[in-house]
Amino acid sequence: MSATADRHREPDPPESAPQCLLLLCPSPRLVSAAVAAGFAVRVLTDGLPSHDAPPEVPVEHVDITDENALAEAIERSARVHGSQRLLACAGTAELPAAAGTAARLGLTPNPADAARLLGEPAAMRALLNGSRHSYVPAARARTAEELPAAVEEIGAQVTVRTLPACSGIAGPRDGTAGERSYLVEQYLEGPEYGVVTLTVDGMHRVVGVVALHGAWHPSSHLFPAPLGERDEAEARAIVTELLDLAGYEFGYAYTVVVLTADGPRVVRSRAAWPDEPLASLIELATGFDADEELVQALAGKPVNVPAADRYAAVASYRLPTGRLLSVSGLEAVSELPGVHRVHFPYASGDDIPGHGSGAEGHVVLSAESTQQAAETVTAVGRLLRAEVSRRPDHI
Repeated sequence: MSATADRHREPDPPESAPQCLLLLCPSPRLVSAAVAAGFAVRVLTDGLPSHDAPPEVPVEHVDITDENALAEAIERSARVHGSQRLLACAGTAELPAAAGTAARLGLTPNPADAARLLGEPAAMRALLNGSRHSYVPAARARTAEELPAAVEEIGAQVTVRTLPACSGIAGPRDGTAGERSYLVEQYLEGPEYGVVTLTVDGMHRVVGVVALHGAWHPSSHLFPAPLGERDEAEARAIVTELLDLAGYEFGYAYTVVVLTADGPRVVRSRAAWPDEPLASLIELATGFDADEELVQALAGKPVNVPAADRYAAVASYRLPTGRLLSVSGLEAVSELPGVHRVHFPYASGDDIPGHGSGAEGHVVLSAESTQQAAETVTAVGRLLRAEVSRRPDHI
């Protein structure tokens, strides 16, 4: 079926990898994969119920927003329980207490700043603009009052990104604590692609490339992306260069690239496997199990780069702001050939928030060709019908 077909073999115990593994905010699936790979697992979490973990796995709850408490919990796990490696999940790799403590104690091969350099827009842009490639004019506005001057400095159509409190482009962090600051960048015109990588011992392997909204279809993502050989090679190259510049040594990364008329440009990145529903597309098209492959890589096993034997797509939709009165077509959509999952996050009577709420519905499907995938996406749009109140008090 694919290059990863043998991953359902009985997992071998880790040989050269650390035996004692600390997982920070993992999914139950990752916990199970780590146990199956032979690791002695401990869990630090602010949300995973203890009954979701196998009975032999100790679970300690910690407030990840409390930097001192988090650092102390990681240190205690290493000192008292012998944890030898930390895997930070669910966005926690960027937390200074997690990254810094793990680097200081030798629980990760990644430098303390690696995840931050990938995930913070200003830090990532400064890193790339200091290199030979992917230069994008950018300016920092430390307050809303400085925004007009920053836009004028770029002198073209721009994208404005809100930065985390006290985020800086380079050097010491400045600004008043809690004050919003902004990164103003030249707007990048072109199709967007998501590049998924798995890095082991500093070697970056591209797991796959996803065509995002507009690159293939206005409302859908597609995996694998139907990219030309040259475009894909250039996208892969700029992503691996970013990972090298950040000093990234181990773990997944998800990086979005725009193919502009002047070549590929990175728009954002993070040290993590992509969120749903994109994550499902790779597994659906290739059978690649991200959690199992990660712990097998940690155990010193060869990394299997997956090969797709079909296409997988996610058709996304948003409803207008208001109150949902009725919806039809969900059952018909679920019965379309190749549809695997229908996610509709509302019920009749629910208030539908405005754009940017993150409550986007979607349909996950597979197909033998891009044409078949496009036909199913079109059918989804035709069948799904919702009546929404547009009264002023719901707008």
